Amino acid sequence: MRFIVDISDCPRQTQGRKTSKTMKSPMNSGAKDPVKVDLAVVGGGLAGCALVWEAIRRGYRVALVDKLRPSSSSRVAAGLVTPITGGRFALSWRFDEYFRAADSLYRFVQESTQGAFWSVAPALRIFTSSQQRADFEERWTGPESAVYVGSLQVELLSASDLIGFAAPWGGFSMSPAARLGTEAYVDATRAYLGQQGLLFDALVDLGRELVSTPQCMRIEGLDLQARWIALAQGLEARSNAWFGALPLHPARGDVLEVFAGSKQIEHVVHRDGWIVPLGPSRYLLGATYARDPQECLIESPVGLEARAELIGRWEGFFDEPQADVQWIEQRAAVRPASYDRHPLIGSHPEHRNLVCLNGLGSKGSLMAPRLAQLLLDELEFRTPIEKVLRYDRRKV
Repeated sequence: MRFIVDISDCPRQTQGRKTSKTMKSPMNSGAKDPVKVDLAVVGGGLAGCALVWEAIRRGYRVALVDKLRPSSSSRVAAGLVTPITGGRFALSWRFDEYFRAADSLYRFVQESTQGAFWSVAPALRIFTSSQQRADFEERWTGPESAVYVGSLQVELLSASDLIGFAAPWGGFSMSPAARLGTEAYVDATRAYLGQQGLLFDALVDLGRELVSTPQCMRIEGLDLQARWIALAQGLEARSNAWFGALPLHPARGDVLEVFAGSKQIEHVVHRDGWIVPLGPSRYLLGATYARDPQECLIESPVGLEARAELIGRWEGFFDEPQADVQWIEQRAAVRPASYDRHPLIGSHPEHRNLVCLNGLGSKGSLMAPRLAQLLLDELEFRTPIEKVLRYDRRKV
């Protein structure tokens, strides 16, 4: 890492939303002038894309540095936004706050790109025992339920409401719930910036190429200058020392796309795992969780074990054997989870125009938009990040 003080070539903050359709592409080796932006985001997953779009919405000029990787965790993720999770039926942390931000940003992105990748619809969950139903009723239908509910609506379902599923104790529906088509969302973001010459499809050595000044930063190998730089690299953050050793606890997850000609499932359904409808008779089934190994080979002992586990889960959803199910594709990725399941965000202690956003784990679709707001508020207004979210909270 280097720190220099020459700021003569650094860009100033732009006023209002601007485009650069006439600018030369940054991938054109003939371009001599550096590309100057307000914000450069390194990493094009769910975290990075949220930063891109929140900054665009605020009127900033934004570049994205991201090497396309089909097996990235953001592309493999199902993109589920689920309000009630886990064996204790807990409300997702600060769900109302994070859902409002997510719904607002994803609708803005759809309008900006003419895409269709964000859908809000009730999700179902099936009880697996009478005790589960009793625990749920105590927490969500008793006199104290108003403490948890907020804007959430829940409805108990009987076995007759869930015909075809293995649901002798019934279940419940929860709304709002949603799904982000993560691959389409990431691709739409890349295409939008690519059309403006603001997508750098490249790997960079940040330890050598990222140069910090008091007013801006540069990625020298790309001839890119930015007032601010945000690192949203997921596991790749471990390859540079700008934010030290982020306390990441990665976990592999596998998902399986299946074809089941006799099934007509309209909503996302949770039981031991989840089923996501993709189209006529096509479903996504997931997800597994494995700490080791942290590689994503499919035809490996871990991959084969995950496939068998997922097919077994599919069978467990229904009250009769599923003879016509066929698996189409298995995908795996390593989630960039944190040690305590809270995100890792904040600005560098010495270089205040450098920030990180990481550690979202399986909650990226829900949490990334609100976290992007908080990070940009810190950059723009020096609004402090609360300790529970800070990447260095172990030290403070």
